[in-house]
Amino acid sequence: MSKSLAVAISVGVLAAVWTFLSAGPLSAFLSTSIPIGFVAWAASGLVGKSDAMQKTVIGMTFGAIIASVAVYLAGIELPVVGANLAVGVGIAALILVLIADKVSQVANVGLNVLGFASAFTLSPSAASIGAMDLSNPVAVVLVSSILGVVVGNLAGRLASAIK
Repeated sequence: MSKSLAVAISVGVLAAVWTFLSAGPLSAFLSTSIPIGFVAWAASGLVGKSDAMQKTVIGMTFGAIIASVAVYLAGIELPVVGANLAVGVGIAALILVLIADKVSQVANVGLNVLGFASAFTLSPSAASIGAMDLSNPVAVVLVSSILGVVVGNLAGRLASAIK
């Protein structure tokens, strides 16, 4: 069997199982994990072999935390209507890049931005930021990115096994 066919089969099977579990029996816990997990799965493949799982989870979670900063800042009323969200995102993005430049564990700005975007697409509200459950966008990104990189790793191992 060719390598590409083995990869295609492993990715297809694991994507189907994950989607079934997330949309069915585990939907209460994993319903929002599918797209974010797939982003993490792909990102971990792009990062490279050396500590890709760790870099992906840390980078995406850091980005989600910074997205929460943007949501917090967006709650501050400014004199120009609608500017609070734009200013909040702008300041948070600036913080994200400045920290990435100084802290090696979150140096991959691309991973950080994927986590930021993933959390932001969950439409986080200031109320959900402090929640210690899966209504918190940071928690969703953390859990989803862990699942994504684990499933991506399993797909690689399954492909090698069936090849």
